[in-house]
Amino acid sequence: MARLPLTDVEGSPFRKAFANSPELLGAFEQMESALGEILEPELLELIRLRSAANNGCDY
Repeated sequence: MARLPLTDVEGSPFRKAFANSPELLGAFEQMESALGEILEPELLELIRLRSAANNGCDY
């Protein structure tokens, strides 16, 4: 169960949760952009999955 309500924005569950705060969403999008330039998409998705699993979150 999500601790933050998910918004209607398009994208990943992370983006939907972070959209509750415009500042947090902006920082998240900057991080995603920077990581997307240096990591392969598959590795970035594995990082997302591991992060969700480590925090006990459904993804």
